[in-house]
Amino acid sequence: MNKLYLLFNKEQNNLFWLDFFRISISIFIIIHFVAALPDFNNLYSVNEGVLSYDVVDVFVPEYIINLPKIILFLNNFGIPYAATILGFKIIYIASALILLSGFYQNFSAAILLLMQIVLTKSNLYFSYGADFFTSISLFYLVILPPHLNSSALPFFKKVFQIHVCIVYFFAGFDKLLGINWWNGESIWKAINLPFATSTYDITFLGNYPILLTMTGLATAFLELLYPFFVWNKKTSNTWIYLIILMHVGIAFILNLYFFSAIMIIWNLALMFSLNNEKDYRFYSIKA
Repeated sequence: MNKLYLLFNKEQNNLFWLDFFRISISIFIIIHFVAALPDFNNLYSVNEGVLSYDVVDVFVPEYIINLPKIILFLNNFGIPYAATILGFKIIYIASALILLSGFYQNFSAAILLLMQIVLTKSNLYFSYGADFFTSISLFYLVILPPHLNSSALPFFKKVFQIHVCIVYFFAGFDKLLGINWWNGESIWKAINLPFATSTYDITFLGNYPILLTMTGLATAFLELLYPFFVWNKKTSNTWIYLIILMHVGIAFILNLYFFSAIMIIWNLALMFSLNNEKDYRFYSIKA
């Protein structure tokens, strides 16, 4: 029990990691949202979308609140579709800017989280990993107290650290369950995707199957062994840098810039959070 207590109650030196996480996630959310603005109405409106709202909403349960439902509800009170969409955009960006400033972090993060979930549920065909990790990031900013002397800060920070390790461990574990990552097929498929070859054509790597196999296994084991090397002070930063390098490769090869960006933010926040603990070492400490 004493080890468990020490694990979740490390004394903190500073709040740099949390400030970095809040500021980085806020900037990420603003850029991600602004990037979608030219196509916003096509993706989230009721009658202007590429796909009909009835088609987009077919897999959304009735109890789920999304932007089209809000648009239709407010329209019953005479509020035009365009006014609701404009109001949503303004409140969303304003909430992100307030979170960026650090003003009432938990409250502003809660408001932004609700709006971000509403947006994510508005078009499930457009949502992917970056959106889900954005929701998780905002949830952490809701529960993480922005005060160094808070007794809850060490606990929730440790939950975040363990969460990151679980994400990568099971990502690697899942890859090794099948044969596709053992024979390089997954890497071959990835570099031959239409959106992957639109910028950098590296399909020639298919002529070197051993290279694809080595890349696939390196990726899988890099993720699988993440918890073990990150919790070791001697290898922690190096392993995180390798993961960041992997995400940089994903960004430029697969054009998944936003997904890679938020995962890099998570890794840097983890590294900063580990480095600000006064007693930071691998948790095989002796009683």
